[in-house]
Amino acid sequence: MKNTVLCLLTFVKKGCLRRVFFILLILTQKACSKSEQLKDPVDTLPPITQTGENTFACLINGKPFFSSRDRGASYFNGYLGISGSRRDSQGLRTVIIRGWEIGFIEEGTYVLKSEQNGSFHGTYLIDGGLTLDATTSDPGSGSLTITRFDFKELIVSGTFEFTILDNGGNQLHFTEGRFDLPFR
Repeated sequence: MKNTVLCLLTFVKKGCLRRVFFILLILTQKACSKSEQLKDPVDTLPPITQTGENTFACLINGKPFFSSRDRGASYFNGYLGISGSRRDSQGLRTVIIRGWEIGFIEEGTYVLKSEQNGSFHGTYLIDGGLTLDATTSDPGSGSLTITRFDFKELIVSGTFEFTILDNGGNQLHFTEGRFDLPFR
């Protein structure tokens, strides 16, 4: 213990303690600034794939939304529905892209419009629509790109983006959306 005290006194006398403190301060600031750098939120989303990976995710106003439950796709009688849900502090949130009486589906880009037969639309529900039930509107407020629609493997994959208004008239932007789902 005496040796430690003597070493410290020697450092203080020689002014080294101030140098050591200054160096530690600089190193601490650099370490903090690196850890505080924000990741690009897109990098947190699953990759865009076309192999039936059972993924559904997007950014909602720049914040990641990962489907943690009830994600899936359905296709029958001219109806295609693609959706993902998660329960978190905001409630049960569900993002849906669907179309009724849309006919034959091909790989390509579709405009998201209001909820009407013959076109696709995007919907965002909170708590099954009790807290929020918002749907895209005309003119086309988004797009759906189907990059794979495979009847043999029963896989639908693609990307989406759209904008809707919440109950207060505020815009909600759904960007960098991606899905790779088996359908039934």
